[in-house]
Amino acid sequence: MFEKPAPPDPKRRVWPKVSVLIPARNERKRLTPCLKTLLAQDYPHWEVLVLDDRSTDRTFALAASFAKKDRRLRVLRGKPLPPGWLGKPWACAQLAQAAKGEWLFFTDADTWHGPQMLKRTVQMAQAKGADALTLLTRQVTKSWMESLVIPVMAFHLLAFFPAKLSLRPKSFFNRFAGVSGQFIFIQRAVYRAFGGHATVKDEIVEDLNFGKRLAQGGYRLVYGDGSDFSFCRMYTNAGEVWEGFSKNFYAAVGFSLPAVLFTLAVLIGLGVLPFLALFLAWGSPLGWGALTLCLALGAMRLAQALHHGLSRWSVPLHPVGCLLFAAIGVNSILWRLTGRGHWKGRKLTVR
Repeated sequence: MFEKPAPPDPKRRVWPKVSVLIPARNERKRLTPCLKTLLAQDYPHWEVLVLDDRSTDRTFALAASFAKKDRRLRVLRGKPLPPGWLGKPWACAQLAQAAKGEWLFFTDADTWHGPQMLKRTVQMAQAKGADALTLLTRQVTKSWMESLVIPVMAFHLLAFFPAKLSLRPKSFFNRFAGVSGQFIFIQRAVYRAFGGHATVKDEIVEDLNFGKRLAQGGYRLVYGDGSDFSFCRMYTNAGEVWEGFSKNFYAAVGFSLPAVLFTLAVLIGLGVLPFLALFLAWGSPLGWGALTLCLALGAMRLAQALHHGLSRWSVPLHPVGCLLFAAIGVNSILWRLTGRGHWKGRKLTVR
């Protein structure tokens, strides 16, 4: 389990300036809780910047309405996408250029945060001597597809991600380091020194590659658990889950066919076949072995659900979630091979 940031020290009086940076494309339906909770932070020295990434809805107008009521919020209009860049890295790069804070906090428009989030985050980052800090957020799921697929994704990430090994200097496992795009907290000087989002300008999963560049560059990256004060609802319906993870699945393993096939084999081999064997070989030694594995998986899934606030009813439906996630993985491969990949009205290829 990752460490949770401690409550703020009530005696502390000096806090560095923080720039909260939100890239937003077609986020009119999601942005309000994010801005309300950020503007309600119990923090003395900060600013919030929203960049409207050339939205086709009323994202800019919504953000501007908040800015009229609170001078700590600035709204920027995104510039046209230059050659060689994908949308989100370009939006983040523009935000960083406009920021004035000593620390930069990149977060997504579909997140919301408790009032002590900034104090607890700053305190942990400085106590750990971090160049950058990334925290897990609590994943909120409501629709059936969210509740089945997102816990499966989180389970495999936490179960197989070599977190400590990935952060060791010059380690083979540096290639597996990453950060969560929902919560990137980084010193402005460090961001500029290693090149910031320009180093991941053409990456679909820019956050994972951003963290890898930091770790491989020798910077001190720290992982933590912010699930008790930062929340995210990534998608709101089955269509968004299907498209969102289709965008990310194949890209997350670097478009490596052996790696994606191995990932699919793990999903099916550990998440589906033991439950199938439980019914087909009940009463035999194979069936008892399958039962043991199923119970172990169920116990781990339940512990994760309780700790991270994930869907509990999805635990007994784990094999269904794995099948759905595997189907999304296959679609992700097809998107790449056929060039049909898209997200929020943009193709997933650079110009």
